[in-house]
Amino acid sequence: MLRNRVVLAACAALVTSAMIIPGDVLADAAAQHAGNISLILPEVELTRGGQGMDVKPPTPVYWGDVVATGHMARARVALDDGSVLNVGSDASLTVTKHDASQQQTQIDIAYGEVRSKVVHITKPNGSFQMRTPTGVAGVVGTDFYLAYQNSITRLIVYEGTVRFCSLGGQCIMVGAGLMSTIRGPNEAPDAAQTAPPSELTEATKNTQINEVHAKGFVKGHPVWFGLILAAAVGTTVGLVKGLNSGGSTTTPAAPTGPAPAPGRAR
Repeated sequence: MLRNRVVLAACAALVTSAMIIPGDVLADAAAQHAGNISLILPEVELTRGGQGMDVKPPTPVYWGDVVATGHMARARVALDDGSVLNVGSDASLTVTKHDASQQQTQIDIAYGEVRSKVVHITKPNGSFQMRTPTGVAGVVGTDFYLAYQNSITRLIVYEGTVRFCSLGGQCIMVGAGLMSTIRGPNEAPDAAQTAPPSELTEATKNTQINEVHAKGFVKGHPVWFGLILAAAVGTTVGLVKGLNSGGSTTTPAAPTGPAPAPGRAR
């Protein structure tokens, strides 16, 4: 009888614990960590288990998470092994797998541009693959740009060497300073050729994201600058009034007048 009571009590405790712990906490505990979204510009969406969520860096990324950027938005994903993904505007990628201890990674690009700086792979079975609907880029430690747009996969290699393959297994090796293209799901990669300086510059510009670039973005897009300025002014006015009156420092609502005309997107 005593033994039965102990078993019943243990079961009740387990049920109670499951009811107390939030579902998202349990899900995160079961998920496998892949890295963090460390920087965004200006707004990025993360989808996990079919549910979208806002991103406020540093935001953890798990296996199966989808990172999507809108028009003029960008994101930096810092993976656990030290590799970095700079995601350009109008892009979507899935961190399908990232096992830092075994150095096994698969990133799926649904569309858009991504520049990747991949740490050198030293594990015997290690691999770092980036896949699009028409091609696969496999690396062992390099700096490269991969884009999938209008059913075309484009590769530009900045450092190291990339094994660039069609879905049918036709592969070429693309070295630093070279580029190649796969023009459809059943097409072999074009022969590697020297990447023109204009291509290198454009690929860098379209995937660059850092604090300096963020300042330039705000300067060049007055809508965002106006919103930030309005929030800052509202906060300052609220603090000054609160200090002068000795009362509450509640921030007044930001002005609701018309926003300045947006700058032309580059």
